[in-house]
Amino acid sequence: MALFKFLAVSKGEAPQELLIEADTEKEAVNKLRSRHLTPLRSYGEVSAEKGKSFTLKRSRIDAYSFTRQLAPLLESFIPLERALAIIADGIEEKEQKDFVNSLRQGLHEGKKFSELVRSHGAVFPSYYANLIESGEETGCLPEVVGQLYKFMDQSKEFKDFIVSSSIYPMAILTITLLVTILLFTVFVPRFAKIFIDMGREMPPSMEFLLGASAFASWAWWLIPLLLFISWVGLTRYFGKDGFRRMIAAFLLKLPLLGKIIADLEMCKYIRTLAILIGNHVEIIRTMKIAGKIINNPVIAATFEDIGKKLKGGAKLSAALKDNQYLPSGMVPMLRVGEESGTVGEMLDRIATHLESDTRTKIKRLLSLFEPAVIVFLAAMVLIVVVSIFVSMMELNAINQGGPKI
Repeated sequence: MALFKFLAVSKGEAPQELLIEADTEKEAVNKLRSRHLTPLRSYGEVSAEKGKSFTLKRSRIDAYSFTRQLAPLLESFIPLERALAIIADGIEEKEQKDFVNSLRQGLHEGKKFSELVRSHGAVFPSYYANLIESGEETGCLPEVVGQLYKFMDQSKEFKDFIVSSSIYPMAILTITLLVTILLFTVFVPRFAKIFIDMGREMPPSMEFLLGASAFASWAWWLIPLLLFISWVGLTRYFGKDGFRRMIAAFLLKLPLLGKIIADLEMCKYIRTLAILIGNHVEIIRTMKIAGKIINNPVIAATFEDIGKKLKGGAKLSAALKDNQYLPSGMVPMLRVGEESGTVGEMLDRIATHLESDTRTKIKRLLSLFEPAVIVFLAAMVLIVVVSIFVSMMELNAINQGGPKI
């Protein structure tokens, strides 16, 4: 879907600018009219990146904290505007407080909550506005916000798990790189100076180490430069989308890591399906929203025809059965859910099991990474030590073979 910007007016109110998400501009106009709004002017399709500028200042607006506060208030049957007022009263951070008050102001102007969320696209995750809109249309906004908080909480917990699990391996990798740099930029040049001061010809092993040392000392910038030139060239040759697909396909083919990347995408996809179907969102719309959750273009392409299959009368389990990225036991479990009328609950269980399995795979990958880094460090040290030892042996042989006084 794309974003379309309109100047629209409702009876008895002032004109207002709105962002509408739809596949085409005609569909966006129909959405406006279904909300009893008359479009006065169309600004056409608006890029999601438009208006964003580079800044070193980090936004203090926290969508997770906002959702965590909003969910229990709505589930307690407090009206949305009143819930936002309660949240704003309890916030001390000015930027976050202004953000919540701007949402309140938008509600007073007659805007829908989903429209307000969409206008703050940089703050919220990409799926947030779609799920809020589905909750508004089905009358299940409190339940959807509760599920959103659960989803965001699980995602945050998962990210925290990855970060905390990566601290030790990254520390080992950093130390390894520092030791390697010191060996080739400090230790090797000083040892080579011994041969230069003695007027001796350096052995081949020392010439190799000295060449590596020279590269590490002054030519290291060639590596990032070559990477940048390669990136620019490939982007222009294949196009941004083509280059992105090429990188995505390469990552998916990597052993262990490729499977983890696919499983992470499927965790988000299945969890989104569970939320939407559990809140009785129409199945075709559910598949459109869930399809936008997937960031990997190669995986996303395999789900593009699901809507056509469903329109043709196929059940969800049948439409998904040939997809290679779904967990192997998902389709039979989904079929049971369709027969028992518990598709949403079954998808929730599948997502939970997949997240648990993915955690285990990440831990195993990190546990393999640690000894691999240690072996790399040992190999670098061994190369330097052996080269120096061979050089010393050759120097000793030369001294012993020299003229005696």
